[in-house]
Amino acid sequence: MSFNLERKIIEFFPIYKQKTVFCLIFVLFCAFSAPAQTKHKRYLDYIERYKAVALEHERTFGVPASITLAQGILESGVGESKMAREANNHFGIKAYHWQGEVYGRDSLGTVGYRKYGAPEDSYLDHAQFLKTSRYSVLYEFDVTDYRSWAQGLRDCGYAQDKDYPDKLITIIEQYELYALNGGHRLDGAKPVEQMARDEQEEQPSSRWHHRKRRNRSEQPAVQQDSEPQQSSYTPLRQGNVMSSADNE
Repeated sequence: MSFNLERKIIEFFPIYKQKTVFCLIFVLFCAFSAPAQTKHKRYLDYIERYKAVALEHERTFGVPASITLAQGILESGVGESKMAREANNHFGIKAYHWQGEVYGRDSLGTVGYRKYGAPEDSYLDHAQFLKTSRYSVLYEFDVTDYRSWAQGLRDCGYAQDKDYPDKLITIIEQYELYALNGGHRLDGAKPVEQMARDEQEEQPSSRWHHRKRRNRSEQPAVQQDSEPQQSSYTPLRQGNVMSSADNE
């Protein structure tokens, strides 16, 4: 009976309709099953444990919490790597210019890694490490611009892996880490807050130049020269320059 039913279905639906129905069913299955597969408990547990310290360091040092957590997840294997377990080092920071205890050796056998008393110490050192002059250019980006930060870390030499920025961005977007500090998913666009600031900065500038042109036609040249020069430009937040430290 089952065989006859299958034959009736095949005869009722032409082949192309069967393919269409199958594709629709497959797409719907993927759409409903994907959200449950994208977020893993050990990632969520890691984020829950360290998000408070990441946000605190964002306020204190200016390093985006989303970047800090994504790096911690990636570098430490979600806190389960041997280095993370034995040395509490969640960021793979090497022991250059380091007075503390050293753990193991790098792949070349030339230098070890910094060893900490607790994972939170690793997080603090990571925030301070990114305040060195080598990474000062990163603070030209807004804390919600995680894409520029991810690429900037690679450009500044934090990691040699060419896919390092994409790996960080994938983690941030998959686990919505951009929302921790009120940011939004960027998809390659500028952050909403930065676009609003840029628009606000342009408007006063255009009004000022318009007023200058009108005054030139009404006032003598001497008064034009004595008029104070003003600017509506507000520089982006800069990092504090400290002594340089290498990560490799």
